[in-house]
Amino acid sequence: MTAHQGFAGIWQLNRERSDVPPVTKSQVLEIITDGVRVAMRETLVNDKGETLTISVDGKLDGLDYPVTGTPFADTVSYKLAAPDTIEGIAKKNGIVVVKETAVLADDGMSVSVTYVSFDGKGKSSVSHGFFERIARQ
Repeated sequence: MTAHQGFAGIWQLNRERSDVPPVTKSQVLEIITDGVRVAMRETLVNDKGETLTISVDGKLDGLDYPVTGTPFADTVSYKLAAPDTIEGIAKKNGIVVVKETAVLADDGMSVSVTYVSFDGKGKSSVSHGFFERIARQ
């Protein structure tokens, strides 16, 4: 199995090892990829107890693909920056709102994600998510 295929699986956010905003109470991410195509499904529970299911089907080619299930973005692009690193850019109305970099651990059992969020007024904030594998695909 190549490293990019190591991303395939189901991942759960470890809140204790993450500093994502407290609005995210839990997050499970399912990734299906063959190194060219990628499908992601995120299930988030927010601080109000509401569940959001965010989905995107695309390719690791840096092009924008439609994303559903979130009011914060309407397209996402992904590219394989290295065999163990996926970079993503989420946009709303063509404006970048989040850049994320996901790095697969050498043992394939965790993914560390750095999020850079933009507020549209020139300010950005950085947060980190630590995801642990709960299943392989």
